[in-house]
Amino acid sequence: MRRVILTAVVALLVVSSGCVGLVTGDTVEFEASEGAVSDSALDSTGYDLNNSSERAITRNVSFFGQERTIRIVNRVNRYTSSGSLADAAGNETLAENETLQDAAGNETLASNQTLQDAVAEETGGDTEIAGLKRFVVVSSPGASVAGRTLNPAASWSNDRILEQVAEQTGQLSDIEQQDTRTVASLGEERNVTEFSATTQIEGREVDVQAHVVSFEHDGDVIIAVAVHPDQFDESDNVDELVGGLEHSGN
Repeated sequence: MRRVILTAVVALLVVSSGCVGLVTGDTVEFEASEGAVSDSALDSTGYDLNNSSERAITRNVSFFGQERTIRIVNRVNRYTSSGSLADAAGNETLAENETLQDAAGNETLASNQTLQDAVAEETGGDTEIAGLKRFVVVSSPGASVAGRTLNPAASWSNDRILEQVAEQTGQLSDIEQQDTRTVASLGEERNVTEFSATTQIEGREVDVQAHVVSFEHDGDVIIAVAVHPDQFDESDNVDELVGGLEHSGN
């Protein structure tokens, strides 16, 4: 009798929350509210909105002994800032104390190229690359029913987060955690974890820094990931972008 009563109470909670499909067996959709960066934070950091999209994931879950299908609709905003690949890759030749002339080569200078062009040739090019620095915001529905969270994103580790957003930030290798700091965002102090890693940019392997923050806010899971070459000191900009997060909640 107690089990029957408990089942009836759970069913009532599910129906009252609008998730009738979890009882009837129909597919239930959970959709996140948009997570974005404020205009003022973008203006002060030099980042721009590059892309907005929705990503839907359908998965089966076990709900009180029954298999049910849920559809999770995530919202993704990607912000980018441009930079020079030569700056990102670093000037290894000059780091070895060779002169500009040695780095560029006499033949290169004889062809009337500038010193900047010559060094750029040695270091892989200094072409301005759009999207060299990236900041991605993902809002994913908590999908909480009767006190149970059905969305696995709520418990993802930072390493798993980096894997999941690789399409937006670039595939990372040799990931190592470096440090953790706190940043005020959406009314509370949030833990931002920093990693060192490597990635491929324009065919070159470049050392990068990745910053990850994840927390729940008003029914959604908010994830923000920044990736930039470690030759750029972006920590202050990343913190301002995290501090400038906006989310209306469900």
